Amino acid sequence: MTTDGTHRIGSVAAVESERVLIEIDAASAGLVKAGSAGVLPVGAINSYVTISAGSSRVVAVVTAIRMAPEGGPGAPQLPSDAAFEIRRTIEATMVGRLEVGGYEPGLVSYPSVFAPVSLATRADLETIFRPGEPAFALGQASVAPDQDVWLNADRLLGRHFAVLGSTGSGKSCSVMAALDGIADLGVPGANIVIFDTNGEYGRCFRQGSMRAAKMRAFSVGPTPGGDGSLHVPQWFMNTDEHLEMVRAAEGVQAPLLQRAIADARLHSETKGIGLRRLRMVRRALETITNIERNDRKVQEKLLSQGRSLHTYLGSFLDPPDELEVHWRAMQESLRRFGELDLDDSSWDPLTAVQRGVFEEVVQAMRDEIESAVSTLGLGSSIAASDFDAPTYFSLEDLSEVFLPRRIEMESEQDQRIAAYAVTMQMRLSRMLADDRYSFVTRVEPFEGALSLYLRMLFGHQPMETFDSEAEPPWGESYSNECEGSDGHQVTLLDLSLVAQDVLGVVTGLIARLILDLAQRVEPRASYPVLVVLEEAHRYVRREADGSRTQASLAFERIAKEGRKFGVSLCVATQRPSELDGTVLAQCGTLIAHRTVSQVDQDLIRHATPMASRDVLRQLPGLATQHALVLGEAVPAPVAVRVRDVADPPDSQDPRFIERWSAGAADGAARHIHAIAKAWESGRRTRVGAADLTTSDEGSPGSDNDDGTNEGIAPAGE
Repeated sequence: MTTDGTHRIGSVAAVESERVLIEIDAASAGLVKAGSAGVLPVGAINSYVTISAGSSRVVAVVTAIRMAPEGGPGAPQLPSDAAFEIRRTIEATMVGRLEVGGYEPGLVSYPSVFAPVSLATRADLETIFRPGEPAFALGQASVAPDQDVWLNADRLLGRHFAVLGSTGSGKSCSVMAALDGIADLGVPGANIVIFDTNGEYGRCFRQGSMRAAKMRAFSVGPTPGGDGSLHVPQWFMNTDEHLEMVRAAEGVQAPLLQRAIADARLHSETKGIGLRRLRMVRRALETITNIERNDRKVQEKLLSQGRSLHTYLGSFLDPPDELEVHWRAMQESLRRFGELDLDDSSWDPLTAVQRGVFEEVVQAMRDEIESAVSTLGLGSSIAASDFDAPTYFSLEDLSEVFLPRRIEMESEQDQRIAAYAVTMQMRLSRMLADDRYSFVTRVEPFEGALSLYLRMLFGHQPMETFDSEAEPPWGESYSNECEGSDGHQVTLLDLSLVAQDVLGVVTGLIARLILDLAQRVEPRASYPVLVVLEEAHRYVRREADGSRTQASLAFERIAKEGRKFGVSLCVATQRPSELDGTVLAQCGTLIAHRTVSQVDQDLIRHATPMASRDVLRQLPGLATQHALVLGEAVPAPVAVRVRDVADPPDSQDPRFIERWSAGAADGAARHIHAIAKAWESGRRTRVGAADLTTSDEGSPGSDNDDGTNEGIAPAGE
């Protein structure tokens, strides 16, 4: 296969593995070459040349151009006024070949020394950069602005891809350019899940935007635990995820918690009502005990609380349950309050005799509660058929019943067990008391929870209830965002306000659910899904001590096995060196933006085929919105200016001087006040200045705030 001789620029001077050294002909002295295909640049970095090699032409990308005196550095020194010849050479990396059937990546044979070298024509570039269908244009080639660079969509998604680069280099826009390109292919059945850790992508899919007309998006967040927001039921977690969430130490704590969780899963469904009643009785008893210790006018309060608890216990007797004998025994114990001879008008504290009777009553109640726990068979040696089955159990029951019971049983063998478990119990209690974690720890059970949740992630009829009329927790939000729809294409998980210490567990759980569902589908890969990981280094990382988080393990499984089951990863990060190396190594396509850190550059090179590594020397100097694309989705490495995107992610740099030059913003004090009020109240939300009212009573975080998300501004605004 030959080319027009008018495009010849030189001949091969040396061949070394994937590199080739080209000596430019004296006739090609200028910076451009005119031929039948027009005027083409000679030796421009990232431009392409073709080299004759038998019946085909080898394609190489230019990585360096040099000019030196004839003879090189070792040549004899000439007088300063002597004439000498300039030797012009080009270094290029061979990446593929042009054959009769078109372009093919990789090399079959190498060119010989003195083989003619020509510039790649426009027709050659079109042949190289238009892969097989389906394909979309990511942008234009940097050296040929009118030449679109196409990505093969199936290869991009089927082999995973990474978008890398320093902050401000255009990473997020490249992610959206890729998603826009996919949407342009017409994919009403697309499944895309975006893990948005900075709250940048909400504006991209806002109602009325051009993108929303092509792909319907459902966003959950950014106020964890609020109405219609992010919910991640903890009972979906497996045992390892629970251990990481509570940070149970190996040795004593982890086995205790594992066994207690198994007890909880086994018994919560069948013993749930009795457990909840016991928990309420235990709390009421704690309230009574605290009254005696701390309050004034003790007698009146004890009398009132004792009567209330007695009546509450009586409500459990109709209809009777398996704990009936214990409820009656507790009522009988409470009747001893009569021996206290309490006077509801007295201000006197309890006498020594009254305190003695009171303590006996409290102890009798506690003993009866423990006896009731035994009656339910909790903490026994019965084993669950599947420790990790996603069946509902309450973390409160785990904390107050199952874990203490398991500790008590194990302490019979070793009295030190209780002391070893104290820190774990404290962490679990703190999580239950902290509203930041309520979107995980306090999700109420609902019928068909796993089915509805998975259909929400995959965008398939997430509101249709096949077995129950119960509405899922996100029902109101879905009705507002996707009114009249039976599905969506993009699930946007806004994780920007999720506490860092549970972020890895949450993302790992969702990733595992996606892969586990895909593995159970027959035929395989029936519901392909793209998982986009923004700022992936925050949760897909290998710790300094070599330990692995559950998120790292889950995404590594997807990276290794997901292709077989139709689960694809898009990994976007500004710190590749902090990313789990296995995940990056499994990405078949890299879209690499400006990267300044030498450590990050080295990691990207190691994750790249040898033939493309010379191209990556440009990484530190790439302009914003420019990237190097290498790997499976493109036929050859290419420098590209990424296409402009409408409604880009909200990741623009702040305009400091512009803001400061404008003077003090109107209402800034009230805006900060409203944010502080919401902060103090424990609400995790963004407060927009434009939606503040003129009085504190109506501002977000005030007593009569209705808790809606009106006034929430996109992140970064």
